[in-house]
Amino acid sequence: MRRRPGVSAIARNAELDSKFRELAIERKAFQDQDDATRLLAFTRALETFAATHRKAISSDAVFRARFHAMCDAIGVDPLASRKSAWAQALGLGEFYVDLSVCAAEACLSSRDADGGVCALDEIVRRVNERRGASVSAVSADDVERAIESLSALGGGWRVKTTTGGDGVGERGRKIVRSVPIELSDDVNEALAVARDASQGCVTASELSLARAWSLARARDALEASVKLGIALVDDQAKDKNFERLYWFPAFRVVSSA
Repeated sequence: MRRRPGVSAIARNAELDSKFRELAIERKAFQDQDDATRLLAFTRALETFAATHRKAISSDAVFRARFHAMCDAIGVDPLASRKSAWAQALGLGEFYVDLSVCAAEACLSSRDADGGVCALDEIVRRVNERRGASVSAVSADDVERAIESLSALGGGWRVKTTTGGDGVGERGRKIVRSVPIELSDDVNEALAVARDASQGCVTASELSLARAWSLARARDALEASVKLGIALVDDQAKDKNFERLYWFPAFRVVSSA
């Protein structure tokens, strides 16, 4: 028969377990302190970088996007407050306030036609057109950040990505939503198919074929899009199979007007 551990052995094992726990706690505390020290050093280096390259950050959209990416990586938000040290140092607070107003006006100008859903690149085009040629152009990253700041006001302001043909969202196209509506998965898929169409329009048969759906499911998704106000029905310009066309103004070809 195996001998049971004695009282002294149990006590010794308990003591060892306790010491190992204490060592693990000390190691975790040291690691956290080391990470915090490194993060503080990197943040200070980023502040120095921002001060040195303030002009480029303010005037160059690509440079500004890369700067924001560095800030995001360490959890620093230079737009957290208009009175923050970052905003005062870079002047970005006022820049994004003005840009958000311009972006909102660009979205609202077509809400009656597109139901409050518009392609982000179209909003960027409108914003740059409104700002004029006397100032540097803004990027999609700038406009997206400006619209994200509007989300604090409520009203459904949001930038979303439609899924790509393979279902991978990152390969899709970003759209701006300026109304408080929720889009179902099927409506999002209809948006994605319309996005890939040459003129931003699609029939129920095309949607059914593209997503391997039944014709009834495709029609339901398109009719739901119409009810939400993000698609328009066109019975006068039916395709060669005499099917109803559904136009999505968010993905219409941009005209010069």
